[in-house]
Amino acid sequence: MEEQNYRRELPGSRRVILDIKDLPFSAREALNVLRGNIQLSGFDLKVIAVTSAMANEGKSTVAFRLAKSFSALKKRTLYLDCDIRNSSTMARYDIREEVRGLSEFLCGEAVMNEIIYRTDDRYMDIIFTGAIAPNPSELVSGKLFTLLLEEMRKRYDYIIVDTPPVNPVIDGALIAKKCDGTVLVIENGVTERAQAVHAKRQLEYGGIKLLGAVLNRVGAEKKGYGYRYGYGYSYGYGYGYGYGKEAKEKKKRD
Repeated sequence: MEEQNYRRELPGSRRVILDIKDLPFSAREALNVLRGNIQLSGFDLKVIAVTSAMANEGKSTVAFRLAKSFSALKKRTLYLDCDIRNSSTMARYDIREEVRGLSEFLCGEAVMNEIIYRTDDRYMDIIFTGAIAPNPSELVSGKLFTLLLEEMRKRYDYIIVDTPPVNPVIDGALIAKKCDGTVLVIENGVTERAQAVHAKRQLEYGGIKLLGAVLNRVGAEKKGYGYRYGYGYSYGYGYGYGYGKEAKEKKKRD
């Protein structure tokens, strides 16, 4: 009955099939620890932004898997991809059909229910970025984005918001400001200390609640994939943000 009522709230929503690879046990457990720490950080944390200092540090993977972790608790969860400039979600999960997403809604070309997609996970829905827009900062600063978050708060227990990295562009901070808390993803052995410190300060200057940091890809060289969660900060080299060949090749490996 609960599931039927939930789905009736989303008239017109469509369904996509995601090609999701299994994670190692250690990675799943680390994500569950992250989920638990978020739950213990306050009763009013419902909309969680996941960002990074620079591009290609694995923040989108962490955000998506965190949403899956919440849905595993039978919590109604929405994965909201706001990385309009450089999203990797469609390619990573092998979505080949055309979708209408956040950009179309924020430009007034789609209504809210048209951009919500069901997945084969009964407790998890997704909003894709949609078309690449020339003015993402203006779009996420507008009233329609605020309206979308307000409505999604009514429909879901948790909303995991995948934002752009905060150092190269302002979009990430603008989006995080509208969320209840933010998690900063740092790539183990790659993100430079200066880049991570700058990202932390960017969030603090914006009055954004920083919940903690994810040290990503710990042990990746030996096991191929790894996460570790913690409130400390570890740093390395940050990659540029954009659509260059190297960025695209690295994004496929995230």
